[in-house]
Amino acid sequence: MFFSKKGFTLIEILIVIIIISIVVSASIPAFRKARAKSLNVKTQSLISSIEAALSMYESDFGDYPPSDEKKGNKILVELLQGPVSSDFWKGPYMRFKKEDLDTKGNIVDPWFTPLIYQYPQNQHENTPYVIISAGPDRKLGTGDDIGNW
Repeated sequence: MFFSKKGFTLIEILIVIIIISIVVSASIPAFRKARAKSLNVKTQSLISSIEAALSMYESDFGDYPPSDEKKGNKILVELLQGPVSSDFWKGPYMRFKKEDLDTKGNIVDPWFTPLIYQYPQNQHENTPYVIISAGPDRKLGTGDDIGNW
């Protein structure tokens, strides 16, 4: 009497699990690198959007909003999103999503660190103001900082 083979042996199942594990573990670094790059692009896009809104604000008011260390970048949210009681204000120039703001109302990067806004500034000659994200390491002045200069 011959037995027909139905199903898989334990060895076959273990080999398939091992192969799947190797493929997954080899692809994890690529996924992490892609995620890190996407967060950098998201930060650059946010900074570019703020720059466009500041440009519209400047054309209506004739100057950029001054930075205020006490308020952080919350002043940008107030002046760009508004409403502002001024005849010059033709905003809102930008609308911020809930995930773009921290609990204090500051604009944050994807790593939940508030962006730095400085105007006037003298660090970079090619722009009247700077907008800086501390980047993935959350420390200003390191090589992974993202800015508008």
